[in-house]
Amino acid sequence: MANAFADQVVVITGGGRGIGRATAIEFGAEGASLLLAGRRMDALQTAAEESLRAGAKAAEIVHCDVAKDDDLKALVGKAIAHYGRLDVLVNNAGVVAGGRLDEIGADDVERMTTVNVWAPIRLAQLALPHMREAKSGAIVNISSVAGRMGLPYYATYCASKFAMRGFSESLRREVARDGIHVMAVYPGPTATDLIENVEFEGLGMSIATAQQVGRAIVRGVRWRQPEVFIGPADGIIARWNDMLPWTVDYGVDMMRDRMASAVKKQRTT
Repeated sequence: MANAFADQVVVITGGGRGIGRATAIEFGAEGASLLLAGRRMDALQTAAEESLRAGAKAAEIVHCDVAKDDDLKALVGKAIAHYGRLDVLVNNAGVVAGGRLDEIGADDVERMTTVNVWAPIRLAQLALPHMREAKSGAIVNISSVAGRMGLPYYATYCASKFAMRGFSESLRREVARDGIHVMAVYPGPTATDLIENVEFEGLGMSIATAQQVGRAIVRGVRWRQPEVFIGPADGIIARWNDMLPWTVDYGVDMMRDRMASAVKKQRTT
């Protein structure tokens, strides 16, 4: 369905790299107007140019630290001032720090809870009045398979991503009558140039590309899906964990050494 978002404005946090960049290009290919937010202006500019080449109607960038309330207000303000509307909000920005719980620094815990939980909630608060006025809109929250099953050495990260599951489900039911759709996305291990969002290795899950995740996000918004898993195995494992967690405990215990090694290679997204 070409140009399915031709008349819509899409705001993406963390829009300069990885999943955010890929999502911007995919929405651009559908003719959307984009506002990409992040802290690295060079990366944002590159993503905007790539989105325009893909077919975006327009692509603007804005410096935004999602941990700062004033920056979030300015982001929504720019979308309304420049485009006059805000149709799709993609809460993509996120950070991760792994390790034994008693060895993770307090600053890392605070940063993860602020960026991964507080910022998406706050940005949704700021966007909702404009969507309610339009009686339409979509809010996309990027969680993780680590938001559906707990992983050793990622307790605080899993906590932040589990929070996005509950927030998305609750908000979806709250705003459905307002014509607003809320969708949670659960990527598994995702390979990008910076190894973004690779929370763990193994467990039988294939490594997705950022482009696959971006396409799945656009497809999910179009079809108004409540949840999106990128690969079939991701969804199966997540639901298996819901039903038979003790069997997953056994499998994960066999992978602990590999997970401990993955922690050392993890980079902040």
